[in-house]
Amino acid sequence: MEGSVYTPGAGHSPRVLAGRDALLQDFELMLNDVSVQGRVRAQDIILAGPRGVGKTVTVTAYGTLASSTGYEVVNLQAVAGQAGLVDSLLHRATGKLQAGAGPWQRAKKAFDRLAGVSVGAAGFSAGFTTRSPEEGRLPATDAGTLAEALLTVAAEVRRDRPNGGLLITLDELQVASPADLALLAATLHRLNVDHPEAAVVFTGTGLPHTPEALRKAGVTHPDRLFMLEPLPLTLKAEDAAYAVVEPARRIGISWQPEAVERIVTASNGYPAHLQLFAHATWTIAPGPSVIKLADVEKALPRAAAQLEQRSLGPRWDRMPDRQMEFLAALALCGGRATTAQLARILGRTSQELSWIRQALIEEGDVFAPKRGQLCLTVPLMAPFVLARYEQARRDTGDDVILSLEAMRNNGGIATPALRSDR
Repeated sequence: MEGSVYTPGAGHSPRVLAGRDALLQDFELMLNDVSVQGRVRAQDIILAGPRGVGKTVTVTAYGTLASSTGYEVVNLQAVAGQAGLVDSLLHRATGKLQAGAGPWQRAKKAFDRLAGVSVGAAGFSAGFTTRSPEEGRLPATDAGTLAEALLTVAAEVRRDRPNGGLLITLDELQVASPADLALLAATLHRLNVDHPEAAVVFTGTGLPHTPEALRKAGVTHPDRLFMLEPLPLTLKAEDAAYAVVEPARRIGISWQPEAVERIVTASNGYPAHLQLFAHATWTIAPGPSVIKLADVEKALPRAAAQLEQRSLGPRWDRMPDRQMEFLAALALCGGRATTAQLARILGRTSQELSWIRQALIEEGDVFAPKRGQLCLTVPLMAPFVLARYEQARRDTGDDVILSLEAMRNNGGIATPALRSDR
Protein backbone atom coordinates (compact mmCIF):
# COMPACT_ATOMS: atom_id res chain seq x y z
CA MET A 1 0.00 0.00 0.00
CA GLU A 2 1.07 3.59 -0.61
CA GLY A 3 1.08 6.53 1.79
CA SER A 4 2.39 4.87 4.95
CA VAL A 5 1.01 6.29 8.19
CA TYR A 6 4.14 5.25 10.13
CA THR A 7 7.27 7.35 10.58
CA PRO A 8 10.48 5.39 11.15
CA GLY A 9 13.61 7.45 11.68
CA ALA A 10 15.18 9.53 14.42
CA GLY A 11 13.08 12.49 15.55
CA HIS A 12 10.15 11.84 13.20
CA SER A 13 6.87 12.43 15.01
CA PRO A 14 4.44 9.52 14.76
CA ARG A 15 0.82 10.11 13.82
CA VAL A 16 -0.11 8.75 17.26
CA LEU A 17 2.16 9.37 20.25
CA ALA A 18 1.15 6.32 22.27
CA GLY A 19 1.91 5.92 25.95
CA ARG A 20 2.63 9.61 26.59
CA ASP A 21 -0.86 10.87 27.44
CA ALA A 22 -0.12 11.43 31.13
CA LEU A 23 3.08 13.35 30.36
CA LEU A 24 1.32 15.63 27.90
CA GLN A 25 -1.61 16.24 30.22
CA ASP A 26 0.70 17.15 33.13
CA PHE A 27 2.71 19.48 30.89
CA GLU A 28 -0.40 21.26 29.64
CA LEU A 29 -1.60 21.81 33.19
CA MET A 30 1.81 23.14 34.18
CA LEU A 31 1.82 25.64 31.28
CA ASN A 32 -1.54 26.93 32.45
CA ASP A 33 -0.23 27.41 35.99
CA VAL A 34 2.93 29.19 34.82
CA SER A 35 0.91 31.55 32.62
CA VAL A 36 -1.01 32.61 35.72
CA GLN A 37 1.61 32.50 38.50
CA GLY A 38 5.01 32.43 36.76
CA ARG A 39 8.14 30.46 37.59
CA VAL A 40 6.88 29.50 41.03
CA ARG A 41 4.74 26.89 39.25
CA ALA A 42 7.29 25.89 36.61
CA GLN A 43 8.69 22.39 36.35
CA ASP A 44 11.77 22.30 34.14
CA ILE A 45 11.63 18.81 32.70
CA ILE A 46 14.40 16.59 31.38
CA LEU A 47 13.13 13.56 29.50
CA ALA A 48 15.86 10.96 30.00
CA GLY A 49 15.95 7.64 28.21
CA PRO A 50 17.73 5.47 25.66
CA ARG A 51 17.77 6.34 21.99
CA GLY A 52 14.66 5.44 20.05
CA VAL A 53 12.12 5.75 22.86
CA GLY A 54 10.56 9.02 21.68
CA LYS A 55 12.25 11.75 23.74
CA THR A 56 12.53 14.20 20.87
CA VAL A 57 9.01 13.61 19.59
CA THR A 58 7.63 14.08 23.11
CA VAL A 59 9.46 17.40 23.48
CA THR A 60 8.16 18.36 20.03
CA ALA A 61 4.64 17.62 21.29
CA TYR A 62 5.38 19.82 24.33
CA GLY A 63 6.30 22.62 21.95
CA THR A 64 3.11 22.18 19.96
CA LEU A 65 1.03 22.37 23.13
CA ALA A 66 2.89 25.44 24.33
CA SER A 67 2.56 27.21 20.99
CA SER A 68 -1.17 26.52 20.88
CA THR A 69 -1.63 28.24 24.24
CA GLY A 70 0.32 31.37 23.28
CA TYR A 71 3.88 30.50 24.25
CA GLU A 72 6.85 31.44 22.10
CA VAL A 73 8.86 28.24 21.55
CA VAL A 74 12.61 28.16 20.93
CA ASN A 75 13.96 24.72 20.04
CA LEU A 76 17.72 24.25 20.43
CA GLN A 77 19.96 21.28 19.69
CA ALA A 78 23.14 20.49 21.59
CA VAL A 79 25.92 19.33 19.26
CA ALA A 80 29.27 18.16 20.60
CA GLY A 81 32.00 20.65 19.75
CA GLN A 82 29.61 23.12 18.12
CA ALA A 83 28.08 26.47 19.09
CA GLY A 84 27.05 26.81 22.71
CA LEU A 85 23.79 27.74 24.38
CA VAL A 86 24.23 31.52 24.17
CA ASP A 87 25.48 31.37 20.58
CA SER A 88 22.41 29.36 19.59
CA LEU A 89 20.04 31.71 21.39
CA LEU A 90 21.61 34.73 19.72
CA HIS A 91 21.35 33.12 16.31
CA ARG A 92 17.69 32.38 17.00
CA ALA A 93 17.12 35.95 18.21
CA THR A 94 18.70 37.25 15.01
CA GLY A 95 16.35 35.12 12.93
CA LYS A 96 13.34 36.38 14.84
CA LEU A 97 14.48 39.97 14.43
CA GLN A 98 14.96 39.53 10.70
CA ALA A 99 11.46 38.04 10.49
CA GLY A 100 10.09 41.10 12.27
CA ALA A 101 8.74 39.17 15.26
CA GLY A 102 7.29 41.79 17.60
CA PRO A 103 8.29 40.38 21.01
CA TRP A 104 11.87 39.84 19.85
CA GLN A 105 12.08 43.31 18.32
CA ARG A 106 10.99 44.82 21.62
CA ALA A 107 13.46 42.60 23.55
CA LYS A 108 16.41 43.55 21.30
CA LYS A 109 18.22 45.58 23.96
CA ALA A 110 18.25 42.62 26.33
CA PHE A 111 19.98 40.50 23.70
CA ASP A 112 22.38 43.35 22.90
CA ARG A 113 23.45 43.19 26.55
CA LEU A 114 23.68 39.39 26.39
CA ALA A 115 25.89 39.41 23.31
CA GLY A 116 27.95 42.43 24.29
CA VAL A 117 27.46 43.53 20.67
CA SER A 118 24.60 44.85 18.60
CA VAL A 119 22.11 42.23 17.49
CA GLY A 120 20.88 43.90 14.33
CA ALA A 121 19.34 42.88 11.07
CA ALA A 122 22.72 41.60 9.89
CA GLY A 123 23.16 39.42 12.96
CA PHE A 124 25.67 39.68 15.80
CA SER A 125 29.37 40.14 15.27
CA ALA A 126 31.30 37.30 13.69
CA GLY A 127 33.30 35.16 16.06
CA PHE A 128 31.18 35.71 19.16
CA THR A 129 31.70 32.90 21.63
CA THR A 130 31.23 32.12 25.29
CA ARG A 131 34.71 30.68 25.64
CA SER A 132 37.04 31.92 28.34
CA PRO A 133 39.35 34.97 28.15
CA GLU A 134 42.34 32.63 28.31
CA GLU A 135 41.43 31.54 24.78
CA GLY A 136 41.49 35.16 23.63
CA ARG A 137 37.70 35.39 23.44
CA LEU A 138 34.94 37.20 25.28
CA PRO A 139 34.33 36.29 28.94
CA ALA A 140 31.73 33.71 29.85
CA THR A 141 28.13 34.88 29.92
CA ASP A 142 26.66 35.85 33.27
CA ALA A 143 23.65 33.69 34.20
CA GLY A 144 21.82 36.72 35.53
CA THR A 145 22.13 38.51 32.17
CA LEU A 146 20.82 35.47 30.31
CA ALA A 147 17.94 35.13 32.79
CA GLU A 148 17.01 38.80 32.23
CA ALA A 149 17.02 38.29 28.45
CA LEU A 150 14.66 35.32 28.72
CA LEU A 151 12.44 37.21 31.17
CA THR A 152 12.24 40.14 28.76
CA VAL A 153 11.20 37.99 25.81
CA ALA A 154 8.53 36.24 27.91
CA ALA A 155 7.18 39.57 29.13
CA GLU A 156 7.03 40.93 25.57
CA VAL A 157 5.23 37.79 24.39
CA ARG A 158 2.63 38.35 27.10
CA ARG A 159 1.96 41.85 25.82
CA ASP A 160 0.59 40.24 22.67
CA ARG A 161 -0.67 36.97 24.18
CA PRO A 162 -1.63 37.38 27.86
CA ASN A 163 -1.70 33.63 28.51
CA GLY A 164 1.64 33.03 26.81
CA GLY A 165 5.25 32.88 27.85
CA LEU A 166 8.55 31.42 26.66
CA LEU A 167 9.43 27.74 26.31
CA ILE A 168 13.07 26.82 25.68
CA THR A 169 13.80 23.24 24.61
CA LEU A 170 17.25 21.67 24.31
CA ASP A 171 17.73 18.27 22.67
CA GLU A 172 20.65 15.92 23.45
CA LEU A 173 21.66 17.58 26.71
CA GLN A 174 24.29 14.93 27.41
CA VAL A 175 26.58 16.20 24.62
CA ALA A 176 26.45 19.86 25.68
CA SER A 177 29.67 21.25 27.11
CA PRO A 178 30.00 21.29 30.91
CA ALA A 179 30.15 25.10 30.72
CA ASP A 180 26.81 25.22 28.92
CA LEU A 181 25.18 22.79 31.33
CA ALA A 182 26.42 24.85 34.27
CA LEU A 183 25.19 28.07 32.61
CA LEU A 184 21.79 26.55 31.92
CA ALA A 185 21.38 25.41 35.52
CA ALA A 186 22.55 28.74 36.90
CA THR A 187 20.21 30.67 34.58
CA LEU A 188 17.16 28.66 35.61
CA HIS A 189 18.17 29.12 39.25
CA ARG A 190 18.45 32.90 38.75
CA LEU A 191 15.01 32.94 37.16
CA ASN A 192 13.64 31.12 40.21
CA VAL A 193 15.32 33.49 42.68
CA ASP A 194 15.24 36.86 40.91
CA HIS A 195 12.22 36.59 38.60
CA PRO A 196 9.58 34.29 40.14
CA GLU A 197 6.94 36.05 38.05
CA ALA A 198 8.63 35.09 34.75
CA ALA A 199 6.56 32.89 32.45
CA VAL A 200 9.64 30.95 31.31
CA VAL A 201 9.80 27.15 31.11
CA PHE A 202 12.61 24.82 30.07
CA THR A 203 12.45 21.25 28.87
CA GLY A 204 15.21 19.05 27.47
CA THR A 205 16.12 15.55 26.47
CA GLY A 206 19.12 13.36 27.12
CA LEU A 207 20.40 9.83 27.42
CA PRO A 208 19.97 8.12 30.80
CA HIS A 209 23.38 9.31 32.03
CA THR A 210 22.39 12.99 31.59
CA PRO A 211 21.99 13.54 35.37
CA GLU A 212 25.59 12.36 35.80
CA ALA A 213 26.72 14.75 33.05
CA LEU A 214 25.00 17.57 34.95
CA ARG A 215 26.73 16.60 38.19
CA LYS A 216 30.12 16.50 36.44
CA ALA A 217 29.39 20.00 35.15
CA GLY A 218 28.99 21.19 38.73
CA VAL A 219 25.20 21.02 39.06
CA THR A 220 25.20 19.54 42.55
CA HIS A 221 21.55 18.54 42.82
CA PRO A 222 20.04 18.24 39.32
CA ASP A 223 17.04 16.44 40.78
CA ARG A 224 16.15 19.58 42.75
CA LEU A 225 16.41 21.96 39.82
CA PHE A 226 14.92 19.68 37.16
CA MET A 227 12.11 17.18 37.07
CA LEU A 228 13.91 14.11 35.73
CA GLU A 229 11.32 12.11 33.79
CA PRO A 230 12.66 8.72 32.67
CA LEU A 231 11.09 7.29 29.54
CA PRO A 232 10.95 3.48 29.54
CA LEU A 233 12.79 1.44 26.92
CA THR A 234 9.61 -0.24 25.73
CA LEU A 235 5.92 0.61 25.62
CA LYS A 236 3.31 -1.38 27.46
CA ALA A 237 1.75 -4.00 25.20
CA GLU A 238 -1.53 -2.13 24.95
CA ASP A 239 0.20 1.16 24.12
CA ALA A 240 2.39 -0.53 21.50
CA ALA A 241 -0.66 -2.11 19.89
CA TYR A 242 -2.45 1.25 19.89
CA ALA A 243 0.54 2.88 18.17
CA VAL A 244 0.19 0.30 15.38
CA VAL A 245 -3.59 0.18 15.04
CA GLU A 246 -4.76 3.75 15.58
CA PRO A 247 -2.97 5.56 12.71
CA ALA A 248 -4.38 3.04 10.23
CA ARG A 249 -7.84 3.06 11.80
CA ARG A 250 -8.08 6.81 11.28
CA ILE A 251 -7.99 6.34 7.53
CA GLY A 252 -10.24 3.27 7.46
CA ILE A 253 -7.68 0.45 7.48
CA SER A 254 -7.66 -2.37 10.04
CA TRP A 255 -5.01 -4.77 11.35
CA GLN A 256 -5.70 -8.41 12.13
CA PRO A 257 -5.14 -8.88 15.90
CA GLU A 258 -2.59 -11.61 15.18
CA ALA A 259 -0.68 -9.23 12.91
CA VAL A 260 -0.58 -6.56 15.60
CA GLU A 261 0.61 -9.04 18.20
CA ARG A 262 3.39 -10.21 15.89
CA ILE A 263 4.62 -6.64 15.33
CA VAL A 264 4.58 -5.89 19.05
CA THR A 265 6.41 -9.12 19.88
CA ALA A 266 9.03 -8.73 17.14
CA SER A 267 9.80 -5.15 18.20
CA ASN A 268 9.63 -5.91 21.93
CA GLY A 269 7.56 -2.73 22.13
CA TYR A 270 10.63 -0.58 21.40
CA PRO A 271 9.11 2.55 19.81
CA ALA A 272 11.71 3.04 17.06
CA HIS A 273 11.41 -0.55 15.85
CA LEU A 274 7.65 -0.53 16.25
CA GLN A 275 7.45 2.26 13.67
CA LEU A 276 10.01 0.56 11.41
CA PHE A 277 8.26 -2.82 11.37
CA ALA A 278 4.78 -1.33 10.98
CA HIS A 279 6.00 0.84 8.10
CA ALA A 280 7.68 -2.12 6.40
CA THR A 281 4.51 -4.17 6.70
CA TRP A 282 2.37 -1.34 5.34
CA THR A 283 4.54 -0.92 2.25
CA ILE A 284 4.28 -4.58 1.19
CA ALA A 285 0.67 -5.25 2.27
CA PRO A 286 -1.72 -5.47 -0.72
CA GLY A 287 -4.64 -4.13 1.30
CA PRO A 288 -6.97 -2.55 0.54
CA SER A 289 -8.63 -2.52 3.95
CA VAL A 290 -6.97 -5.14 6.20
CA ILE A 291 -3.34 -5.84 7.09
CA LYS A 292 -2.84 -9.55 7.78
CA LEU A 293 -0.41 -11.73 9.69
CA ALA A 294 1.01 -13.01 6.40
CA ASP A 295 1.92 -9.43 5.48
CA VAL A 296 3.87 -9.05 8.71
CA GLU A 297 5.71 -12.35 8.23
CA LYS A 298 6.73 -11.26 4.76
CA ALA A 299 7.89 -7.82 5.88
CA LEU A 300 9.83 -8.66 9.04
CA PRO A 301 12.89 -10.31 7.41
CA ARG A 302 13.28 -7.33 5.09
CA ALA A 303 12.92 -4.85 7.94
CA ALA A 304 15.37 -6.78 10.11
CA ALA A 305 17.91 -6.85 7.28
CA GLN A 306 17.50 -3.09 6.84
CA LEU A 307 17.97 -2.57 10.57
CA GLU A 308 21.14 -4.64 10.60
CA GLN A 309 22.57 -2.91 7.55
CA ARG A 310 21.85 0.65 8.62
CA SER A 311 22.12 0.55 12.40
CA LEU A 312 23.23 -2.58 14.22
CA GLY A 313 25.87 -3.70 11.74
CA PRO A 314 27.80 -0.42 11.42
CA ARG A 315 27.95 -0.01 15.19
CA TRP A 316 29.07 -3.62 15.67
CA ASP A 317 31.78 -3.31 13.01
CA ARG A 318 33.44 -0.35 14.71
CA MET A 319 33.14 -1.67 18.25
CA PRO A 320 36.40 -2.36 20.18
CA ASP A 321 37.00 -5.97 21.16
CA ARG A 322 36.39 -5.52 24.87
CA GLN A 323 33.12 -3.67 24.32
CA MET A 324 32.02 -6.41 21.92
CA GLU A 325 32.80 -9.02 24.58
CA PHE A 326 30.92 -7.04 27.23
CA LEU A 327 27.81 -6.81 25.04
CA ALA A 328 27.97 -10.55 24.36
CA ALA A 329 27.92 -11.22 28.10
CA LEU A 330 24.94 -8.90 28.48
CA ALA A 331 23.17 -10.57 25.54
CA LEU A 332 23.63 -13.98 27.18
CA CYS A 333 21.65 -12.59 30.13
CA GLY A 334 18.78 -11.62 27.85
CA GLY A 335 19.92 -8.02 27.48
CA ARG A 336 19.63 -7.11 31.16
CA ALA A 337 21.97 -7.99 34.03
CA THR A 338 23.58 -6.72 37.20
CA THR A 339 27.17 -5.54 37.15
CA ALA A 340 28.01 -8.41 39.52
CA GLN A 341 26.58 -10.96 37.06
CA LEU A 342 28.58 -9.49 34.20
CA ALA A 343 31.77 -9.50 36.24
CA ARG A 344 31.24 -13.18 37.05
CA ILE A 345 30.48 -14.10 33.44
CA LEU A 346 33.57 -12.26 32.17
CA GLY A 347 35.83 -13.42 34.99
CA ARG A 348 36.82 -9.90 35.99
CA THR A 349 36.06 -7.48 38.79
CA SER A 350 33.44 -4.78 38.45
CA GLN A 351 36.23 -2.20 38.77
CA GLU A 352 38.10 -3.72 35.82
CA LEU A 353 34.94 -3.47 33.72
CA SER A 354 33.97 0.05 34.77
CA TRP A 355 35.72 1.85 31.88
CA ILE A 356 34.08 -0.46 29.33
CA ARG A 357 30.71 0.04 30.94
CA GLN A 358 31.11 3.83 30.91
CA ALA A 359 32.21 3.88 27.27
CA LEU A 360 29.17 1.84 26.23
CA ILE A 361 26.86 4.10 28.25
CA GLU A 362 28.29 7.24 26.64
CA GLU A 363 28.00 5.63 23.20
CA GLY A 364 24.33 4.85 23.93
CA ASP A 365 24.66 1.06 23.56
CA VAL A 366 23.62 0.33 27.14
CA PHE A 367 21.97 2.23 29.97
CA ALA A 368 21.54 1.77 33.70
CA PRO A 369 17.83 1.45 34.59
CA LYS A 370 18.88 1.49 38.23
CA ARG A 371 22.10 1.44 40.22
CA GLY A 372 24.03 -1.79 39.72
CA GLN A 373 22.08 -2.87 36.62
CA LEU A 374 22.65 -2.57 32.89
CA CYS A 375 20.33 -3.02 29.94
CA LEU A 376 20.86 -3.11 26.19
CA THR A 377 19.45 0.03 24.62
CA VAL A 378 18.15 -1.78 21.53
CA PRO A 379 16.27 -4.97 22.45
CA LEU A 380 17.05 -6.65 19.12
CA MET A 381 20.77 -6.15 19.70
CA ALA A 382 20.86 -9.28 21.90
CA PRO A 383 20.05 -11.86 19.20
CA PHE A 384 22.13 -9.87 16.72
CA VAL A 385 25.21 -10.04 18.99
CA LEU A 386 24.79 -13.73 19.81
CA ALA A 387 24.53 -14.62 16.14
CA ARG A 388 27.76 -12.80 15.21
CA TYR A 389 29.98 -12.83 18.25
CA GLU A 390 31.95 -16.02 17.69
CA GLN A 391 32.96 -15.09 14.15
CA ALA A 392 33.88 -11.59 15.28
CA ARG A 393 35.94 -13.05 18.14
CA ARG A 394 37.84 -15.32 15.76
CA ASP A 395 38.49 -12.36 13.48
CA THR A 396 40.23 -10.51 16.30
CA GLY A 397 42.81 -13.26 16.67
CA ASP A 398 42.89 -12.48 20.40
CA ASP A 399 42.71 -15.58 22.59
CA VAL A 400 42.05 -13.42 25.65
CA ILE A 401 38.59 -12.51 24.36
CA LEU A 402 36.24 -15.08 25.90
CA SER A 403 34.09 -17.45 23.85
CA LEU A 404 30.37 -17.69 24.48
CA GLU A 405 30.93 -21.15 25.90
CA ALA A 406 33.44 -19.83 28.42
CA MET A 407 31.04 -17.06 29.42
CA ARG A 408 28.22 -19.55 29.90
CA ASN A 409 30.45 -21.73 32.05
CA ASN A 410 31.52 -18.77 34.18
CA GLY A 411 27.96 -17.61 34.67
CA GLY A 412 26.25 -20.99 34.91
CA ILE A 413 24.16 -20.23 31.81
CA ALA A 414 23.06 -23.36 29.96
CA THR A 415 21.81 -21.75 26.75
CA PRO A 416 21.50 -18.26 25.28
CA ALA A 417 18.68 -16.31 26.94
CA LEU A 418 17.42 -14.86 23.68
CA ARG A 419 17.21 -16.13 20.13
CA SER A 420 16.48 -14.35 16.89
CA ASP A 421 12.88 -14.10 15.71
CA ARG A 422 13.99 -14.20 12.12
